[in-house]
Amino acid sequence: MTEPSGNEIAELRRKISVLEQDVQHLVSHDQLTGLLIRSALLKRVERHLAEGRASGQQCAVIEIGVRGIPRIAGALGRHVGDYVISALAARLSNAIPSDCLICRLDYWSFAVFLPRISDALEALTTAKRLIELLDQPIDWVERTLTVEAAAGVALDTKLDTDAALLVHRAGLAYKAATEKGGPGYAFFNPALEQAAKRRQDVQLAVHEALEKHYFSLAFQPYFNAASGELAGMEALIRLNHPTLGFISPAEFIPVAEETGAIQKIGAWVLVEACRVAANWPPHLLVSINFSPEQFMSGHLLSDVHNALELSSFPAYRMEVEITESTMLGDTEMISSQLTALRELGCQIVMDDFGTGYSSLSYLWKFPFSKLKIDRSFVQAMDTKPQVKGMMRTILDLARNLGLKVTAEGIETVEQAKMLRDHHCDFIQGYLCGKPVPEADVAAVIMTRFAASLRNMQAPPEELPAAPLRFEF
Repeated sequence: MTEPSGNEIAELRRKISVLEQDVQHLVSHDQLTGLLIRSALLKRVERHLAEGRASGQQCAVIEIGVRGIPRIAGALGRHVGDYVISALAARLSNAIPSDCLICRLDYWSFAVFLPRISDALEALTTAKRLIELLDQPIDWVERTLTVEAAAGVALDTKLDTDAALLVHRAGLAYKAATEKGGPGYAFFNPALEQAAKRRQDVQLAVHEALEKHYFSLAFQPYFNAASGELAGMEALIRLNHPTLGFISPAEFIPVAEETGAIQKIGAWVLVEACRVAANWPPHLLVSINFSPEQFMSGHLLSDVHNALELSSFPAYRMEVEITESTMLGDTEMISSQLTALRELGCQIVMDDFGTGYSSLSYLWKFPFSKLKIDRSFVQAMDTKPQVKGMMRTILDLARNLGLKVTAEGIETVEQAKMLRDHHCDFIQGYLCGKPVPEADVAAVIMTRFAASLRNMQAPPEELPAAPLRFEF
């Protein structure tokens, strides 16, 4: 066998070098778009940061997310979603200078590294330009596809920022940019990092609360507006963590919904609320708030059956409170579960009526028995006369549909009078009674029973005013 010549060895080495470059490109670039992957971006940004700090040059990372791609992929197929991603990647590649870096972060988001910027305004201007570029429609076969872009910008602080932290902060800014009412772009600020840390702490607290039984229920009474008699109580979940202290439901419920913990929490609330209410006089109802995620879990009906059976609690004494956001999901799936609950005997309540879309079609498509008017309407009656007219219209509408109405957020005697005079069925709020722990529920029930006895002994001519003599 003859020895290879020098030219052959050189050619072999060249081929090996090309092969190594191809392999390196494959492991550092996204196969669909040809853009850098996250790990490759971080390595290159780290080098740029070291060089830039030596020269005093400022840099920035922009995360750009595109909403609408899952919808397109779900309707037309994953291959169409991939086509859109490729088209957007090509737009980005053609729109930025060659010394910038572009990375595909995940299925529908990208990162752009700007190695040299004069100031924050330049980074913001670039972000807005890229948003406008990606927002342009995409032609596919005989269709025009539309998406919506948003961007978050993080600047190098030249202090403690490494590549991973810079990309992470751009992601936090992007999340802030996608919140409702925002302009579609946002800068990172330390408050976003603090909020992210707090969210992580709350997530851990929710997990601990499920394991170590830190959750509890409070009960807020509501009353018959005409007679002043106690009609029932709303079960409200509370979380008092041993290290974080009291955490508002407005803070931990969204976290529980995102992490999937809401199904276990909701099942626990059902069992506890029925257990407590089973000891009340048989005419009192218990209202329980249901998350949209509970309806999507597939366990809701079995959870309700289980809670009712454990306490031998009759279904007709349970009010199922849902918000309009619940009905924005799988309409058929939601409707079938609500119908099953109504057939079981539960009463279905639309909570926070008037704060969302308030589509009138909801009122006849779903088996509601009651509307619950949001506190914002009640509070606005004091300062905006037109709201009183809206309130009367809502009450008339409910009456014509055969629905009861509860108004929440009652804080003044004047509000209670107005609602009673316009035949609102039930009232709830701090004027009537604040939420109380389980241990104090019996005292609330006895107090209202004593007030009812006094009312029964009052002269007939005083009866119309009697409800407002109660200790609301």
